Amino acid sequence: MNTNLAMRYSLAGLGLMLCGSQHCQAMNFNIPTSASIESAQMGGASMAFAQSSMIASDNPAGMANLGNRLDGGLQMFFGSFRSSFGNEENRDDFKVQVPIPSGGFSHVLDERTTLGMSVYSIGSGSDYSHAAVRGQGFPDVKTRMTYLIFAPTLAYKVTADFAVGVSTLIGVQQLQARGLVAPQPDGSLGLSPTHGIQTQTGYGWRVGALWTINPLLSVGASYSPKMRFADADGYENDLLAVAGGHLDLPAQYGAGIALHLTPTLTLAADYLRLEWSDVGFLNDPKGAGLNSQNVYRVGFSWDAANSITLRAGFKRASEAVDSDHTAANYYSPGILNDSVSAGFTYHLPEQTDVSLGYEYHLPDTLRGTGPSTGSNIGAHYSQVLLGVGMKF
Repeated sequence: MNTNLAMRYSLAGLGLMLCGSQHCQAMNFNIPTSASIESAQMGGASMAFAQSSMIASDNPAGMANLGNRLDGGLQMFFGSFRSSFGNEENRDDFKVQVPIPSGGFSHVLDERTTLGMSVYSIGSGSDYSHAAVRGQGFPDVKTRMTYLIFAPTLAYKVTADFAVGVSTLIGVQQLQARGLVAPQPDGSLGLSPTHGIQTQTGYGWRVGALWTINPLLSVGASYSPKMRFADADGYENDLLAVAGGHLDLPAQYGAGIALHLTPTLTLAADYLRLEWSDVGFLNDPKGAGLNSQNVYRVGFSWDAANSITLRAGFKRASEAVDSDHTAANYYSPGILNDSVSAGFTYHLPEQTDVSLGYEYHLPDTLRGTGPSTGSNIGAHYSQVLLGVGMKF
């Protein structure tokens, strides 16, 4: 595959979502397994088993069962990548370390009503020390696509066993694309315009339900439509023109079950659907060509002692990136779909919990086919999970 043809397939696809030293996240494509540290230790399973006030990122109804608490989390991402672009000899190897923060609180107003807030981040970015196509005088690549989401939440217990919840999603998005190379009308390669860092706001909502059927069984479900963001100044005329000038977050919906096998042992499982193929720009078949994902999350939580809770889990997702679109996703290597995780929470006196865990994503290499022949993506990453929760 020649460089000219490779760039035609890579331009619309994502010089924007490079995974580098700014914000690279582990992945249902570019969404973390879970914003909650405790749930991330369980492969993300949380729809029917809320453990922290970051729960509105999955199921806002879970806020009804948390009591008064305050939570903070940090997922430290470590990634290494070994890929080729256009041909097997044009290689690029790099490593990244990125902190991913999250947090939240819940406050019980009365026996039926709880107010809360979940805060979490999504996105990716890069700051390379070289140009996308070297030796032609192009500037170094620097890109950013990050989202910070605030989810104020109201949860209400319709009965003692059945709760509903609704979150308003308020997002702040930052976009930057510098050093992207595009084919010109005469067939030569030229620099795509850059418009600096542009900040946009977006709005959405999420609803959920949680039903404790009996002491042994709970079920939960949630839905949120596509989250729409404002047009990005300047980029709406070139990079994002195919999407009407804006870059949104996908609709998602899912359901889960929790089996409380004993008073100290819970097994939980979720199904989650992420509609990437409905997001303009990301779904462009001549660019990134992302597929929607089916995500399966399974985990357990065991209170091994009064002061220790142990957890472990597994996540599997279908492929968002296929082999025909490796060139377009070369700088956004969100190709790892399976992960295992484990961790624990130490319950200190004074109603304070300290959590530590680890998530390991099974490494893989996606080799390009068809128009992406010669562009291969290899990825290996993991996360250290740190969290603190306080009950009051």
